[in-house]
Amino acid sequence: MVAVAGSVHAVDPPPVVFEGLGLGEFAGTGSVAAALRQVAPTPVAPPQSPLVFQGIDVRGPNGATAAPAPLTAELRSRIDRIEVAAGLLADPTVIHYGPSQWTGRIGLARDGSAGRESLEVRTMLAPGFEQSLVGIAVGPRVERRLGKGTLFFIDGQAEAQAIHSAESTWWMLPGTSRENYSMLGVTARTGLVR
Repeated sequence: MVAVAGSVHAVDPPPVVFEGLGLGEFAGTGSVAAALRQVAPTPVAPPQSPLVFQGIDVRGPNGATAAPAPLTAELRSRIDRIEVAAGLLADPTVIHYGPSQWTGRIGLARDGSAGRESLEVRTMLAPGFEQSLVGIAVGPRVERRLGKGTLFFIDGQAEAQAIHSAESTWWMLPGTSRENYSMLGVTARTGLVR
């Protein structure tokens, strides 16, 4: 039988710092409990998460008699100043194959007293049996508040789309397809909103 003995060193706990109870004005007359009730507690702000859920946007046909239109759904969130969104597009004529298009969006926005500036990158993926489509769009938006609730805006977008055929392994680069499936373009808008 072997016994091992060792020395155990006791570790002293850290000293407790007493900051007082806020009774510096207590003169010794009356109740200590009454004096403690008069001391205002220091408000503690709850920690705020940088992630803010902004909502779900769902759009589709209006009413049962409306013409069939794709249903779009997008989930939006904001992490500090970065806006993030993901969504899908479902076509009712081919819904049994699943969503016909996936979308994603990330943007950086800055709100100020004069208006808002933002830069956004959008992606799109539309898988299919005969061909698949991939797209990306980048664009800024500038908004300025004018008098009497009027908003002036300028926005633009550069977009590229490429297709991949299921029959070949080649990607058709943007702007080279004769059937206008792939695309390369620039758009801009300006206007007043009230």
